[in-house]
Amino acid sequence: MNRQNFALLAFALVAATAGIAAGIWSFRAEAPADAGFIYPEPRPVPAFELVRHDGTRFDSRTLAGRWSFVYFGFTYCPDVCPTALVDLSRVQQSLEREGLDRDTRYYFVSVDPKRDTPARLAEYVVHFNSRFWGVTGDLPELERFARAVGVGFSYPQGTDGDHYPVDHTSLVVLFGPDAKVHAVFPSPHRPDVMIEGFRRATARAAASPLSR
Repeated sequence: MNRQNFALLAFALVAATAGIAAGIWSFRAEAPADAGFIYPEPRPVPAFELVRHDGTRFDSRTLAGRWSFVYFGFTYCPDVCPTALVDLSRVQQSLEREGLDRDTRYYFVSVDPKRDTPARLAEYVVHFNSRFWGVTGDLPELERFARAVGVGFSYPQGTDGDHYPVDHTSLVVLFGPDAKVHAVFPSPHRPDVMIEGFRRATARAAASPLSR
């Protein structure tokens, strides 16, 4: 099974069990898919505890108070991950030019904790954008966080040695200042789609009575 097929299968399976599919179809009835999938109501995630590439904690409190784009991948990924990070960097640069970036954060969460140490992540992410953060952690915590947002990953040949493939869902997740999931952007990751989704999600949040 290639990565694209695995991505679609993993997303569909998790969506069915977590109720994500209902949110997606509700969104499609309201707006075109040129803004990704914006949930009718922001989705909370269970508690998790990971670590950023500088050794500081990454959890719900880290996400709170600002908008965050989160992408799941691994540094040894030969194609999908670098392409997604290039597109996400274009999103950051466009939002900055438009004065919409402010203190928005951009995270690359590795689903390959054996090889992707904090030091390796720190070196890797800056090749794409100096604003990017690398994130890793214990495998159970990574699985809990990934599953909560609809990301699946596996090691089809195990993790022996230093050269093994990782299958994973290619998904960009947009968290709001409430540390909840407001939107997701499946592959292919078009910068214009992510930017439009960001605009709509932030506008909706600003108009919410809870934000006043």
